Amino acid sequence: MEPVFDRKGQTIAWIHDGRILNRAGEHIAFLSSESIVDYAGRHLGVFRSGFVRDHSGHAVAYVRGATGGPLTPLPAVPPLPPSTPLPRVKPMPPFTPLPGMPSVLWSRLSWDQFLAS
Repeated sequence: MEPVFDRKGQTIAWIHDGRILNRAGEHIAFLSSESIVDYAGRHLGVFRSGFVRDHSGHAVAYVRGATGGPLTPLPAVPPLPPSTPLPRVKPMPPFTPLPGMPSVLWSRLSWDQFLAS
């Protein structure tokens, strides 16, 4: 499992086999190509070059080794990964909107706001 960090370097989620899990190990979204889609079928943003980006192209979160975005803080030591529950059934991917141009700015959206957008 790969930890996902917020703009402060705190672990906020995990990526495992193309699925995004919250810190408790619950499936909250999945990757469809570069798109991030929740289990209601909504397109949330993109995952490109190690950055999770909102629809405006601003970085919301990152993984180690992310490039082409804002400066990333030194990540905190991640907690132990949760045990992985059985995968949820993925809905049909939605129409993918054109992503914003990748920027070097952090999004105004927090991780929770990004997931609710």
